[in-house]
Amino acid sequence: MVGKEECMEIWALQRQGYSNRAIARKLGMHRTTVKKYLDTHEFPAYQAVKRASGLEPYYRMIEDWLSTEDYQATRVHELVMKQGYSGGYETVKRYVREVKEKRDRIAYLRFETMPGQQAQVDFADFQTVAADGTVQTLYVFTMVLGYSRQMHIEFIERCTMTAFLDCHQHAFRFFGGTPAEILYDNMKNVVVRRHVGRAQFNTTLLDFAAHYGTHRSPARPTPRGTREK
Repeated sequence: MVGKEECMEIWALQRQGYSNRAIARKLGMHRTTVKKYLDTHEFPAYQAVKRASGLEPYYRMIEDWLSTEDYQATRVHELVMKQGYSGGYETVKRYVREVKEKRDRIAYLRFETMPGQQAQVDFADFQTVAADGTVQTLYVFTMVLGYSRQMHIEFIERCTMTAFLDCHQHAFRFFGGTPAEILYDNMKNVVVRRHVGRAQFNTTLLDFAAHYGTHRSPARPTPRGTREK
């Protein structure tokens, strides 16, 4: 079944110049399905059919768990059973697969964006050793544009919110504008804490984003050894 989000992905890829065949390959769909929604450019209209599932009351809980940890279906099954679920493992396995496939499609498409739509920010620290043996900690700020991959890099000596936001302004001047959305790793300057899988943003950053008209999003934590596109 093709939903609204899949339609949005089809149309977004077409705007980026992908052929019907390439879109079908990327999204795991048949070419005739892709062509159908490109020709009509309308969301699918389905007659609502209510299918009860014993797992449905736990959908939101499972999504929250998977947003913070890359749990296997076996572990999710154990967790929902502790919450009162009495159904079978296969039902849990299918839903976990659906959630992960949707999440991974979004992660793949994040940086396949239109010009000016999106950028990603990273902030890391490292140590340098001078000739006299003095050790100094430096911080590196990077902002990468999703469409062109153009990058602004800046080194600073102090890890403060003021310096962090100054780096943003320097990047905006370098690029000649502000992206519509900025993705952040789960750094302390951005995400204060997570509550039931949802990020609570630093209020200073929210005010900054509102001033420049940008939308901020926390990047989904990626498993070790993988890299988000």
